[in-house]
Amino acid sequence: MLPWRLVDFGDATRARLADLFEDEKRRRTPDATTQDIERARAHATQTPTMLAFVVRPEADAVVPVPEQWLAAGAALGQLLMAAHAIGFGAIVLSGDRVQDQTLREALGIAPAEVLAGFVSIGTAISSPPPPPPVDRSRVLSDWKP
Repeated sequence: MLPWRLVDFGDATRARLADLFEDEKRRRTPDATTQDIERARAHATQTPTMLAFVVRPEADAVVPVPEQWLAAGAALGQLLMAAHAIGFGAIVLSGDRVQDQTLREALGIAPAEVLAGFVSIGTAISSPPPPPPVDRSRVLSDWKP
């Protein structure tokens, strides 16, 4: 079972994807600045590899839907780690864009599927900042019977 799939946006499709990102930005932000539009278009064109990560849980499957979501999340994490392991930078961009129905339809995302985000893979321009320290009690507890 694969409760996820990828959509690859090759070089020949990037200009059309940029048009779709621009249209989505204009629908969401009617007063978007020229810089906002340029940034939306750049998200589609500036990275060597652009993928859409789509989650497609099967309600009638033997594997419960929450476990399918966990498997999809693990697959996405492994995709990012694999890119980093071979020397690339990778990031997932989601936000309001992935909820846009017109964009989803243009990309062939079925009603039962979830467009989780757009994966950009390329050369990292800079290292991310170190993560802030996390209080252990927020992520780990001791069981006390």
